[in-house]
Amino acid sequence: MVHGTDVDHSLRSSFVQSIYEISSDTLWVGTREGIDHVTFTKGYLNPKVVPIESREKALSELRKKYINFIHQDSNNRIWIGTASSGLYLYQRSTGNLDLFSNVDGDSLSIASNAVLSVMEDHSGRMWFGTNTGLSVLQEDEQLGYTFENYKFSKESGEKLPLTNIYAVFQDSKKRIWLGMNGGGLALLKEENNKIVYQRFLHDPKDPYSLSNNEVFVIFEDSQNQIWIGTSEGGLNKLLSDDPISSNHQEYYFERYTEMHGLSDNEINGILEDDAGYLWVANNMGLSKFDIRKEKFTNYTTYDGTLKGKFRKNASWKSKDGTMFFGGTAGINYFNPNTFTENKVLPVPNFSKLTIDGAEITMGQEINGNVVFTSHLSSGKTITLPYSHNRFELKLTAGSYASPYRNQYNYKLEGFDDQWQSISGSDPIIKYSSLPSGDYKLKIMTSNSDGLWNRDPIILDINVKSNSLTANLKWILIPLFLTLTVLLAFKLFSNRNQRKKNNRNLDPLTKLENQRIIEELELIMRTENLYLNPELSLGDLASRIDITPNNLTILLNDFIGKNFYDYVNGYRVEEVKKRLVNPKYKNFTISSIGGDCGFNSKSSFNRVFKKTTGMTPSQFKRNLDAKR
Repeated sequence: MVHGTDVDHSLRSSFVQSIYEISSDTLWVGTREGIDHVTFTKGYLNPKVVPIESREKALSELRKKYINFIHQDSNNRIWIGTASSGLYLYQRSTGNLDLFSNVDGDSLSIASNAVLSVMEDHSGRMWFGTNTGLSVLQEDEQLGYTFENYKFSKESGEKLPLTNIYAVFQDSKKRIWLGMNGGGLALLKEENNKIVYQRFLHDPKDPYSLSNNEVFVIFEDSQNQIWIGTSEGGLNKLLSDDPISSNHQEYYFERYTEMHGLSDNEINGILEDDAGYLWVANNMGLSKFDIRKEKFTNYTTYDGTLKGKFRKNASWKSKDGTMFFGGTAGINYFNPNTFTENKVLPVPNFSKLTIDGAEITMGQEINGNVVFTSHLSSGKTITLPYSHNRFELKLTAGSYASPYRNQYNYKLEGFDDQWQSISGSDPIIKYSSLPSGDYKLKIMTSNSDGLWNRDPIILDINVKSNSLTANLKWILIPLFLTLTVLLAFKLFSNRNQRKKNNRNLDPLTKLENQRIIEELELIMRTENLYLNPELSLGDLASRIDITPNNLTILLNDFIGKNFYDYVNGYRVEEVKKRLVNPKYKNFTISSIGGDCGFNSKSSFNRVFKKTTGMTPSQFKRNLDAKR
């Protein structure tokens, strides 16, 4: 459903801010221009869109209003929050439409005219989040409807404002949570007829704190697990088992971000399907999250999602499992229960070969050699001259269900140590400056549902040697060996000279350098600076009040490592500690790596294997086998 010229299917605005199913097969859709009424035939087929005021005359007043939410309470009253026009109450039985606005000096009026969120608690009380505070509806026979407003919470003796409350949520334990844009997460507790708060804010030094202070979405799944969606920090899972340290008493968080496979870190909506998968709306589309395997499957415009961002909390799940997500380009809706798994094994194929940017055709010669003599397919050979071996191979796969979500793994045996990966959105293999010799390029692919064809296709690649180089090698090899010996002697002499200079340092200078190193080690151990993935040489040098150049010299001379090896050594040791600690048993290996300061999964695996001789997974399996 989109905004356009088709009367029966056109929303009044492409910006969908809220969705609510008032009755079976009938949606009320809040937009930036008012509310539309959407009806379907059985099974959510044949949607028909009409302006709501044509059926609900009293709602003509909402024409052109920016609608933030629509909610029908247990008394069948319909509450409508707007961006700047206050809170409306519509009672369909009488046709009455009442407006509640903020009035200066009236403490019983709603906190603000920007009403952002709504929640009905277990006792039937209505809670409203606004941009300047929290308002709780009070119903009195004499006073009518009034509001009790809360604008600050006390935390560690200081007042923290309750502002921009985009989410008000009560969980299955009857706890009330607030999500705020810039104010993090707050847990409300009612004690002795007073409301007290526990605030959760992002702490860059604490990997178990909230990942971001812009909280727009709070969701509880069927297993009673609480999920928090942030604006820039991805998805947070609330953990409240045993405290992992004195700093994490009752609640802490595990993060899932782009590093873990999420397509975008701005979370705009969360729904759970009937199979227990979470569907996470973000700025790049939809991400399906398998909680048990901790794996994301991402869907973009290539799979049919609308262009543009999904809007915060503009989501709805119907009784039959159909899901609706609203955004800046209308509404996507689908029923995951009707999805069938793509079980077709894809077969990778070669689509195009280019050398130095020019496409090569069958039978074409370069420097007197034919590059390939027959149609490119598995088992064939391409021949590259020594001077023109910067080549690109474009791939396709014989699986046409969402081909952009196909994945490819490839490895050039004789050149690559590990398999490389590319996605179906840009399936191009690139190599350049290959030494002369023979190679085998192996390629495997998966389909849109992650099913891999483990039978690779193989392309033999022969890189010709330079004839001049071949003739000169018998002259150059002895010369190279001689130069190597001389260089090794020079390096050995320099190292000995450095050691000699170190020994000849003034005792006070040596003592001062040793003191600096001890101070550095103490700071690294006590302040855990290595947990910061953005830690730089300059940052570390400033902490001990020396120049980056001097720190480099000290690390090389006293510790024997460069900056990156030094910091990554701490990170690897921290990962090893956490992998053996039972308190981290619910964390994935990749999330532990991210929390320990590695800013990408590939660098984590590479550095860990270089340091320990094993991948993190191998290390973990060895630990498990010994237990």
